[in-house]
Amino acid sequence: MNMEYYEIFLNSADAINGSSTPHSCRFNLGSVYDFVPNAHIYQNAPYCYAKVKYFSVEETTSAFNSANTSTILIELNGGLPNSIRSNTISAGNPKNMLQSNIIGLVPTSVADSTYSSNTFDNDFVKCNNILNGDINIDLKDQDGVPLLLTASKAWVMLICIAFEKEI
Repeated sequence: MNMEYYEIFLNSADAINGSSTPHSCRFNLGSVYDFVPNAHIYQNAPYCYAKVKYFSVEETTSAFNSANTSTILIELNGGLPNSIRSNTISAGNPKNMLQSNIIGLVPTSVADSTYSSNTFDNDFVKCNNILNGDINIDLKDQDGVPLLLTASKAWVMLICIAFEKEI
């Protein structure tokens, strides 16, 4: 597949909303067209592929939700069309699965985890075209609980966006 790639660096301190609560931040990615000359080609594309290439947060692993966080889930608003996740079986969810919105996973290297590495290798996930306006980035632990971050604990992230080239 022939792809066109764009990299977007995000800093929670620069969020439109959420800089004071960086576990949930909103950014306007529609403004990237002002800076990337050929991105207008993909403005009306229905979907793209997103990959978290880098993530860092100003927090020690012992502070994440009382040291119980072994993995940080990086979630994008809206469900991803080709991605699912497990969930507790309940009356409202008898099949044990839900549509996922996870675009990246980051291990925290907590000592209580059998395997946990501070390196991670996320891959591309298909999502709605995120260059068409606002996106929300939510940070949660492996159980789906929002991380307890404050404005003094900013995070930075490099997201790679890919579009299929029209030939």
